[in-house]
Amino acid sequence: MTNDKYAEIELKHIQIELINFRYQHLRHFVDQYFCYKHGYVKKTGTADWEGIVWNETVSLEAKLENNRKNVVKEHVIPLKRITQELVQLAESNITSLKDIAECLDKLVVFATITKEEDKRLRDQKLNSKMPAGYDLEGDPLYKDPYARYKVTGIEYETKS
Repeated sequence: MTNDKYAEIELKHIQIELINFRYQHLRHFVDQYFCYKHGYVKKTGTADWEGIVWNETVSLEAKLENNRKNVVKEHVIPLKRITQELVQLAESNITSLKDIAECLDKLVVFATITKEEDKRLRDQKLNSKMPAGYDLEGDPLYKDPYARYKVTGIEYETKS
C-alpha cells in the first residue's frame, strides 16, 4: 500500500470520528495523516513521528541547540485549534475527505523548538491557543500560522 493510501485511511478515520462526534482520538489520526502525506514513514510502513523533528519548521534557537533532549516537536497551530476547526466542519455537515484534507493541509504544520521557547508559549498562555489577532480580519497576525511565534519572539526557518 502507498503512503497516499495510508493518508486516505487516516482521513477516513477522522471522518468517522467527526460524523460520530468523537474527538478524543483526533490527535493520533491528524498526526498520522501528516506523516503519511509528507513521507515520514519508517521502513516498516508505520508513521515516523520522530522523523518530523528537525525536518519541518525549526526555530533558530533549536538549530543552535542541535540536541534532541533540549527540543520539542509541536504543532505550529495548536492541536486544540485544529480540532475546533474540524468540529466546525462537522457541525456544518462538511465532512467529505476532500474538505477534511484541505483543512488539515492548511492548519497542520510542525515545528522543532527549544524547551525554553515552549515554556515561553506556556507562560504567555499560547501553548494551546492562537493569539487574538489570528482571528481579527485586518490584524497583521490574521490567519498567520506563525502568529504565536511572532508574539513570543520565536524566530524560525521554514522547510524550503
